[in-house]
Amino acid sequence: MKKSLIVAFLIVLMPALQCAAQSLITGKVVDAAGKKPLGDVNVEIADLQTGTLTNPDGIFSISIDSGNFILRFSKLGYLSREVAATVKQGKNLDMGVVALRQDVIALDEVKIISSVAQERKNPVALSSVSATKIEEQLGDQPYPEILKMAPGVYSARTGGGSGDAEVSIRGFGQENVALLLNGIPISGVENGLVYWNNWIGLSDVTRTIQVQRGLGASNVALNSVGGTINIVTKTTEVSKGGSLSMSVTDYGNRKIALNLSTGLLKNGMSVNFLGSRTAGPGYVDATYVDAWSYFVSLSKQFNARHTLVFTAMGAPERHGQRTLKLSGEEIDLHGIKFNKDWGSYNGKINNASENFYHKPYLTLNHYWNISDKVFLASSAYYSPGWGGGKWSETYGYATPSIFEYRNPSGQIDWDAIYNNNFNHTDTATLSNGQQVTGFSKNIQTDFLADHWWAGLLSRLEYQHKEHLKCTAGLHARYFKSRLQEKVRDLLGGDFYIDDYAWAADGVAGRNEIKTVGDIIKLDNRAIVPELNLFGQLEWDYGNWFVFLSGSLNNTWYQREDYYNYVDDTKSEMVHRTGYDIKGGANFNISEHHNVYCNAGYFSMVPYFKYVFGNYTNIPVRNLSNEKVTSVEAGYAFTRKNATAKINFYATWWRDKNFLSNEYIQLEDEAQTRAMVTGLSAFHQGVEAEAGYRLTKDFYLGGLFAVGDWKWKNNVQATLFDDNNVPVDTVAVYADGLYVGGAPQLQAGLTAKLTLLNTFQLTGNWLIYGKNFAGFDPTGRTDPGDNTQPYQIPSYNFLDLHLVYPFLFMHHEARFGLSCYNVMNETYIIRGEDGSNHDAATFSGFWGFGRTFNFDLKISF
Repeated sequence: MKKSLIVAFLIVLMPALQCAAQSLITGKVVDAAGKKPLGDVNVEIADLQTGTLTNPDGIFSISIDSGNFILRFSKLGYLSREVAATVKQGKNLDMGVVALRQDVIALDEVKIISSVAQERKNPVALSSVSATKIEEQLGDQPYPEILKMAPGVYSARTGGGSGDAEVSIRGFGQENVALLLNGIPISGVENGLVYWNNWIGLSDVTRTIQVQRGLGASNVALNSVGGTINIVTKTTEVSKGGSLSMSVTDYGNRKIALNLSTGLLKNGMSVNFLGSRTAGPGYVDATYVDAWSYFVSLSKQFNARHTLVFTAMGAPERHGQRTLKLSGEEIDLHGIKFNKDWGSYNGKINNASENFYHKPYLTLNHYWNISDKVFLASSAYYSPGWGGGKWSETYGYATPSIFEYRNPSGQIDWDAIYNNNFNHTDTATLSNGQQVTGFSKNIQTDFLADHWWAGLLSRLEYQHKEHLKCTAGLHARYFKSRLQEKVRDLLGGDFYIDDYAWAADGVAGRNEIKTVGDIIKLDNRAIVPELNLFGQLEWDYGNWFVFLSGSLNNTWYQREDYYNYVDDTKSEMVHRTGYDIKGGANFNISEHHNVYCNAGYFSMVPYFKYVFGNYTNIPVRNLSNEKVTSVEAGYAFTRKNATAKINFYATWWRDKNFLSNEYIQLEDEAQTRAMVTGLSAFHQGVEAEAGYRLTKDFYLGGLFAVGDWKWKNNVQATLFDDNNVPVDTVAVYADGLYVGGAPQLQAGLTAKLTLLNTFQLTGNWLIYGKNFAGFDPTGRTDPGDNTQPYQIPSYNFLDLHLVYPFLFMHHEARFGLSCYNVMNETYIIRGEDGSNHDAATFSGFWGFGRTFNFDLKISF
């Protein structure tokens, strides 16, 4: 019996004795370039079934017997590395710091042409978002939502459709925020807007996003009044491999993506491919999505001096939208998922607001190291676009729009519209005297917006002396668009009558009877060539970095109109010149402290939509350039475990133009669009952010931003009806009103916790306040009405993200779970002020309730 107890005791004790006899291999893995710790690095012992992952601080620890081993370090996006290790009996081995190089061809060159700013060097306020954060936290949200933890940035959905979102920086809307893709401007040429649904697959191929608030470091971001969003995509990778990922939301949207890379072949070639598929019903009613995306990158390293990189990407998509703003009464009655843009007919969803588009984007980059002092980076690009959105038309002003036909549930009553078109006995007289019947009073159309642009961006850097760098370059682009409206569905009638009532040349012998596929109401072209020349001087000496830059922009505008005009279809060519000059300095007080300041002046040429703001070939006369003066100063503190930043900005904006109710269908005849020119505004504010790693497993950060943004003058506005016909000119009394559309108070906390040395939990909490509704110019025509716009109630929400990295058959894998709006708060994102400037007359969009996103990724 005693012997049995001794044997049992030894059996229990043996693993502990064996473990005690083992040694520990420890170390830290960092990025070779930035020396930042790398988490989730796969550390394994070659030829043995053992390994581990580094924690967020890059630390790893492996128990092992004595002997000689090869440690293999691998992480997606980095070159694998093998390190020999000799472990002596009973002694631990500290490997020290192991550095991994990024697995990217021509990464440094990409950063140069993309104008990526550097902390403690470039004197601008900036925030960066990594590919890891995008992968772990974005989920099914629109792309710009990943930026919401940056101070001064407000990114939120609009109607709720897939990819439908807007982003503003320091109170300046999307048309005054420059969007760069690998250094090339991709904001709309005609209007400066960005349609994020065209870039649904962009999140899968993004290497980093850098938000440069204020002037920014780019020489080609000519509309960067509020700031610049600089997106750098992945390029071809050095090593062979790939990944497969899948995700699904609790409301049914799902996505699958495949990434493959050949690695660097013996002939110097490398090919990278990523494809994805997204589909689902959407969170908001009738906001279904059906989308694909693709990304192909090919590179060729000819020698140490020349590298070519070709990239092609695109995302053909179709999704339902919600464009009509809702009142509080409608939300109380129907809930936050309610969408009054759609209705059911014959058991199928028919959404009156649907977007369908495909915008391929092709670039060819050439990087040429001419000498040790001279470097030339050039990018030639071409991007066509096809598609548009559903629209609707009526015949005659007495006819209600489709949005005025409502069933008891609040949706569009398509049955009533079909019955009215099919059964009415009204007659119409054509211009030739012929009387017709059987026509449709309401129809659905396709508003088509095809275009193409092509350009060249070339940037030459010359290191004149050790501390002086000179940069010069040019950006040339040619843009041409085609806007048409075509009959899509006659909705029960036999034909539609387009009487050319508002066409400049009238009917002019054209057929007024229109059927499916015929062009009506709209058929014009925009032609916009541009040439931008820029230069910059940089002085980098000791603790100082100083820069001075300027650019000269020439833009030409021409309009072709085949609907308004029969013979003389082309406008005159209009030429405008703009310029900017900006400079700044950064001083590193010590290893941990630095201060900076910058200032600049912009004279920005107007967008095409303002040059031909009358919707005819007659350009608007006496249209001024928009003028912007900006100053900023900031301080930063950086230590190993702590960072803190604070900055102050002031921006004066004169001769601003804007168009209300742009690219949305008007709900009834009482609504109009207003073209406003000559507005002035003043934006000032303070932004701050800080972070501290309390322990190796816990990080805490925070942000704060407060602004004071107001309009500074009264102006006049031209009002247009839904046929884009001017109907009135009114005085707009805006002086002293708060700028709406974005909260002027923002605060947030972020916490990251590592559990059991494996699970990673991140919480992001945000609060927004002092958010005013955007003012409608038609509601500000009374000189005695100086009431501020409706102030949207302050709101807050919490997002949680849980990540579990693991090894699957020796391959890196990751499971993620995200919960957005954990407390299921009900809140308003943005909207339009009403006639009484209160909640009862306000209309807008509400945020999503609590939602979940599940994802799984396996790398190989």
